Amino acid sequence: MQYWKKTIKLTTLFVLAFSVHQKIVAQENSPYSRYGLGNLKQIENIANRGMGGIAIADDNPLIANPVNPATYTGLKLTAYQIGIEASLVKIKSNNSSNRTGSTTLAYMNIGIPVSKKMGISFGLLPQTRSKYSFAKTDSIDGISKVNYNYYGGGGLQKIYVGAAYKLGEVSVGFNTGYNFGNLVNSSESSFTDSLKILSNNITGRTTMGGAFWQVGALWHKKISTNYSLKIGATYSGAQSINAKKEAYWESFLGDISSPDYVRRIDSVKNLTGKIKIPSNWGVGVILGYGDQWQIGMDLTASDWSKYSAYGNADSFSNMYMIKLGGAFTPDVNSVSDYWKKITFRTGLYTGQDIFKFNNTNLKKSGATLGIGYPIRRTNSSIGQINAAFEIGKRGTTDNGLVSENYTRFSFGFTFNDKWFIKRRYD
Repeated sequence: MQYWKKTIKLTTLFVLAFSVHQKIVAQENSPYSRYGLGNLKQIENIANRGMGGIAIADDNPLIANPVNPATYTGLKLTAYQIGIEASLVKIKSNNSSNRTGSTTLAYMNIGIPVSKKMGISFGLLPQTRSKYSFAKTDSIDGISKVNYNYYGGGGLQKIYVGAAYKLGEVSVGFNTGYNFGNLVNSSESSFTDSLKILSNNITGRTTMGGAFWQVGALWHKKISTNYSLKIGATYSGAQSINAKKEAYWESFLGDISSPDYVRRIDSVKNLTGKIKIPSNWGVGVILGYGDQWQIGMDLTASDWSKYSAYGNADSFSNMYMIKLGGAFTPDVNSVSDYWKKITFRTGLYTGQDIFKFNNTNLKKSGATLGIGYPIRRTNSSIGQINAAFEIGKRGTTDNGLVSENYTRFSFGFTFNDKWFIKRRYD
């Protein structure tokens, strides 16, 4: 009874924090997400996010980790997982600032240990997200002032399935599946004087879909009675996604919501093409001491300057990220004090984002805190409530750009169950 009271209190605290955060955030708005496919999403489990995002060498026996498919061989119980994230962002330029935010699905997947040497996983992972709405004003000498408004949204998701097999101390694995999604964008130019100059509106929608593949490897070595060393590597191949675009151009007089005059100038329907996404790679290492603590580092990189849509490049550059983190559990086997089973996590990351504007690369860095609260164990099941808190910064106000200072709260459930139980008879 005492256990359930503690569990209910902690769960209620997380839910209330999530609900309050959801109420205070404004309409989501990220100006940089206007370009390409939008902002890259995190795909790490909430447990890994609390450690700065390190995941490439993490073969946690209770967590499905699609960051590196080779880690599926570490699964001991079937894992059902779902994660949600909420963020609050302060966007700042040299002239102004505003707050914005969002609440979205982080992931939804399942991992299954098929045997002592093999594991599989499948699920849904958001890949990119675009959501923006902003405006600017220019002057045309001797004629007028013109207002520009830009807004749009969408993103890319993937459904994946993967498997891994263990050969001695080395595991190899792969993920494959289908990327899909759509992007909507609109740009409007309007004039504010009495010359009755026609305003313009351009609206487009692009639908995307295509297969992807990823391979991974993991070396797990027990270097002493208590210490273990894990080294992982992963590689995702370049993708060429099928795309179909429709767009139309209109001129209007008055306000676009209730114009006095509208004329469609041109339109495009079912324009097919390719969107090319670059390959990416990562390596990671983790040193662990039994079930008590672990520390690790990840390095990931991708050349986003190779991105193109319908043969056109965009405002991208090389991306890299260095992540450091660790976790500590006071006593995973404690009977008298259940709070000693709580896992505490922390980490940090720094690197370069995929965007580049005005010959300026966007830097990105942040720090994380996390906690894992175990759900009571039975003979065949166990689970954990995970939460992660992150603060970070992306971009700069130099060279006419904007910076984004963000806080992100992630909350996830992992429920584990034992499949394929052999029945025994006396």
